[in-house]
Amino acid sequence: MSPLPNRSGARPANHTAELIFTGDELLRGDVVNTNQTYLGERLLNLGLFPTHALCVADDLSAIVSAIKDSLARLPMVLVLSGGLGPTQDDLTREAAAEALGRPLEFHPELLDQIRERFASRGLVMSEVNRKQALLPRGATALPFRGTAPGFWLEEDPTLVVALPGVPWELKEMWEKSVEPLLEDRSPGLERTRVRRIRTFGLGESVIADLLSELDWRGPRVTIGTRAALDGVTVILRAKGGQEAEQQLDVLERRVVELLGERVFSLGSETLPEVAGSLLRAQRRKVAVAESCTGGLVGKRFTDVPGSSEYFLGGVISYDNRVKTEILGVPPKLLAAKGAVSKEVAAAMAEGVARLLGADCALSTTGIAGPEGGSEEKPVGLVYVGCVVAGAIEVERLRLFGDREQIRERAAYSAIDLLRRRLQKQSGPRP
Repeated sequence: MSPLPNRSGARPANHTAELIFTGDELLRGDVVNTNQTYLGERLLNLGLFPTHALCVADDLSAIVSAIKDSLARLPMVLVLSGGLGPTQDDLTREAAAEALGRPLEFHPELLDQIRERFASRGLVMSEVNRKQALLPRGATALPFRGTAPGFWLEEDPTLVVALPGVPWELKEMWEKSVEPLLEDRSPGLERTRVRRIRTFGLGESVIADLLSELDWRGPRVTIGTRAALDGVTVILRAKGGQEAEQQLDVLERRVVELLGERVFSLGSETLPEVAGSLLRAQRRKVAVAESCTGGLVGKRFTDVPGSSEYFLGGVISYDNRVKTEILGVPPKLLAAKGAVSKEVAAAMAEGVARLLGADCALSTTGIAGPEGGSEEKPVGLVYVGCVVAGAIEVERLRLFGDREQIRERAAYSAIDLLRRRLQKQSGPRP
């Protein structure tokens, strides 16, 4: 294949970016491409608009073609991810060299750094790693902590950046080296300012209805949503300086007002972190009694560093005998109402609070499926109980998804019920 023609003097019409990810494992579904999500958001925050993202097999001609096609569209930035390892299917260096008409050149100082990386881990570098010291002519190596050096080069008007496919290596290289490089080369970039409003218990369509009075695609400020098992995040974006911050302040306040108590965080705090902060601030201890969630509520609490300050422990009462003999749920109540019921959820929460001496407690009981449901009690029916200072509250939920999703949603729903009850005692959200 012939190299790209000389495009000197061309200028991109917009602040656009394109992404090419290499790897058979991405196309087979063996690995989830989290790098695309990460890079897309980081580029937007810098004021660069990603227009294309492509996954390409470990095939030299396919990668070369993808690079040429991308550069023909004159993006400001082209990011290549993956294919920088030492094996025969790591082809990004070779593909970039061929697409750009820049032969690979050996960098002995880079080889020394790679060798030192292996030595620092008590390992001896293999000869196959020598290829990682090859870079297209004119390329500059990026500092690295793993064993896969990235590089950047200019193909006017595009900055081409090649990064490892390993997520932690890519993220560190991007944040420490690439973002400062982009900011230095493009001082006119208008950074996007972002606010995140995290909610739980509201679907995207409900949020759209509640925020219908707002302009989601304004000329300066935009609104978007991102759904996950732990809730929906409302994302506000604006370009500019102090004026943009002021616009975001006004919009953020209105969104919080419209969404009410379902907002649990303004930023990156997770639901368990928020609930834990409230427990800590109120000097309360929590215990859990879990049936359908099988320990997930306790896991979510203990995923947070320092949770031993407020999390006592729990009982996985999957079998009814555990509910009666350990938690003290009356056998007659189980016989009359069934394990999946409001009354049993209440008894489980009260039982574990009494058993472990906690002033707060949560319980979960439900039908996670895929079997076991009935017309009266279908798959996805879950009851979550919550005790705070002796007062019990139970919520009935109809959750959707597969077994894993129902269990995860049930666990987060229980934590959110506790969060809302504690929040009412603490006053307005932080």
